[in-house]
Amino acid sequence: MSVANIEGLARDVGIEAPRRFIVDWQRAESEIGTRLPQEYKDYVYWFGPGGFEDDFFVSVPGVENSNIEFLSNFQDEVEDLRNWNSGDRTLAPIRLFPEAGGWLPFAVTDEGCAVFWVTEGDDPDRWKVAARTRYWEPEYFGGGFVEFLRAAVRGTAELVALPEPQHTPPLEFWPDDGSWLGGAGTRLEAYSRFEEAPGAGS
Repeated sequence: MSVANIEGLARDVGIEAPRRFIVDWQRAESEIGTRLPQEYKDYVYWFGPGGFEDDFFVSVPGVENSNIEFLSNFQDEVEDLRNWNSGDRTLAPIRLFPEAGGWLPFAVTDEGCAVFWVTEGDDPDRWKVAARTRYWEPEYFGGGFVEFLRAAVRGTAELVALPEPQHTPPLEFWPDDGSWLGGAGTRLEAYSRFEEAPGAGS
């Protein structure tokens, strides 16, 4: 069922075939500290690195560019929350993974907000989606990963954390290759790649 959902999302944003992006999921999940939803893994295979126009992008494990790498973005969220809570502000009412039921970020927006799975329960495929504003105010979507993405690209997610679409929905997907471009972020050890097309290199 999840692959069919991903194919429908791909059609919405103009992707006709999977980009065939391969991740060492055993390594990724070991480093992150949890299994991840199957729909997310199917998404990564189909979409790979990239963003939904300039509005938001979904993090991908194992790419060179720290700005779009999953664990790197998770660590950034941990640091941002620590800084927020250490300032002269009301403490953010959000707990991050690996706390019980903690939030695990999978997407960031161009306005400094983030989107998360709420890691309640033992089955990642049943995790719901939530978001935070730049002021660490929580918002709840109430659906899963692909439900959120389809609503977001259609402009119906109704979350303050998501910017107003600059163009008529649905948003387009702007592909990236995940490489470090220099001048921004950090160059990481890559352990994900595009699968070679049949007959490539022969």
